Parts: sequence; structure tokens; C-alpha cells
Amino acid sequence: MKSLAEFNRVQVILALAAVAFLPTALWAQEQGEDQPAVTLQEVKDRLKENKKFLEEARTRGKAGDAPGLQVALDNYNRGMEGLDKALRQDQFEGDEFASVDALERVEKATRKHGEILADLLNKVPEQAKPAIEGAMEVSQRGRTTALAKLANARAQRDAARVRHEQAGQMGAGNRPATAGPPSGVGQPGGVGGPPSGVGQPAKAGPPSGKPGPH
Repeated sequence: MKSLAEFNRVQVILALAAVAFLPTALWAQEQGEDQPAVTLQEVKDRLKENKKFLEEARTRGKAGDAPGLQVALDNYNRGMEGLDKALRQDQFEGDEFASVDALERVEKATRKHGEILADLLNKVPEQAKPAIEGAMEVSQRGRTTALAKLANARAQRDAARVRHEQAGQMGAGNRPATAGPPSGVGQPGGVGGPPSGVGQPAKAGPPSGKPGPH
């Protein structure tokens, strides 16, 4: 009986250890995998969701609901970290114009997020502040990534705009000239006109060899 009880106790300890280790293992595996590419619409949707999570965190924090605050911030962190990772790995699906649009949206949104979190930090109990500070770090990393990528993305967008403009100018310059009649057509002496002198009365002159009247 003692051996069986000891065996069961060991099994319980191993099971608890496996449960405790599982989230860490999954997190490490997730961090090691490449982030799927995101589109401009997905960036917009993710930022909209993150805004809702921050609004929920602010509501929970002001109400003194520390667990609810933590859940809302965990959701915010998860969304922001995934978006930041996609941008850092250049996993964006779209042209140069969409890329700049996405980065500018992330930069603007995370700047606003930082302001919201900083304001909330001063209105919650001490035990809730670490969660807010962690979300502030996540938000700042996202903004730093967007700012770092923006200069190059804007340069590529401007180069693409120049190419498009040049292509449009070349297309306009290659248009065929409007067809018209050949030069001289319909003009006297020209193609389609009467031969020179045809139909015109000859000028009168003295007969050949006869002097004119004195």
C-alpha cells in the first residue's frame, strides 16, 4: 500500500510539472516560428481589437478588477506582439503604398496606446501596475518597429510612384497621331486638285510673227 501511495504521489508531481512547463514550451515554440504574413486589412482589424482590449483594461482597472485588467492586457499583448513580429520579419502582403499605410497606422495607434496606459498607470493599485508597465513595453516595441521600418518603406513608395508616373508619360507619348489627309490633298496643284492651268482661260497675246497694232 505504501509503495502504491508513493507511486501515485510521484505521478501527481510529474503531471503538475508537465502542466507548469507546457505554456513555456508552447510560447518558446511560437516565438521560434515565422509569423504569417499580414495584409493591410488585417493590420486595421488587429489595431481595432487592441483598442477594444485597452478600453476594457481601463474600465477594469478603474473598477479595481485586477484579474479582469490582467486578462484584457494579456489579450492586448498577444495581438500587439504578433503584429510587431510580422512587421519585424517583413511579413507584409501588399504593395509599397499599403506597406506605408500599415506602418503609419501602427505608429499612430501605439503612440495613443502608450498615452492611455500611462494615464491608467496612475489610477490603479500598486499590484496592478506591473501588468500595465508590461503592456507599455509591448506597445513601445511595436512603435519602435514601425518607426524603424517607415523611412525605407516611404522611400520604396516614392520610387514606385515615380515609376508609375514615368510609365504614364511614356504611354501618353506613344499614342498615334490623329490621321488626316496627306499633305496637299484637295489643294490646287495637289493630289485630288485640278492640274495646274486646267480649266483656266489662256491669256490673249499677239499672234506669232505678227506685230501688234501701232
